[in-house]
Amino acid sequence: MAAQTSRKHLPLSKALRPSARAWLVGVTAVTALLSAPTAGAASADGGSISLRGTWRGEREVINSATGFFRGAVTLRISKQHDRTFKGVVSYVIANGSTVSKPVVGGFTPDGDVMSGSNDEGVYTFKLISRHTLDYCYAEFGVPSATSCGRLTRVNH
Repeated sequence: MAAQTSRKHLPLSKALRPSARAWLVGVTAVTALLSAPTAGAASADGGSISLRGTWRGEREVINSATGFFRGAVTLRISKQHDRTFKGVVSYVIANGSTVSKPVVGGFTPDGDVMSGSNDEGVYTFKLISRHTLDYCYAEFGVPSATSCGRLTRVNH
């Protein structure tokens, strides 16, 4: 019968090389940040998310007929009732003119899921911080179009 050797069991932090330990610490930190609540989410003391105000930024657009475009966008949210809201989005199109469309939307109690729509398409939103809102808009049909951008609240 072959002799068995006993292995000393080291804690994971000691068993890994320094570079692997640094990698593990980094992964753990990123995981913690990604699983933390959204900066704009409702607070534990019952505070709520407010989207009211004027948000401005730039959007990147892809249109199936006309191609790529970049231009200014403004979202004015004039009314909010609990987790639903309405407002107007205005944006510059390729010929330089401005188009304005109504938008309505809503979000889940924790603010993790935010959605909106108008008579032509659907919005998705993500509140990055109290004054930073990312969004994408998709319009189906011929032509179809999608745009995404980052908005900053300029007043509320």
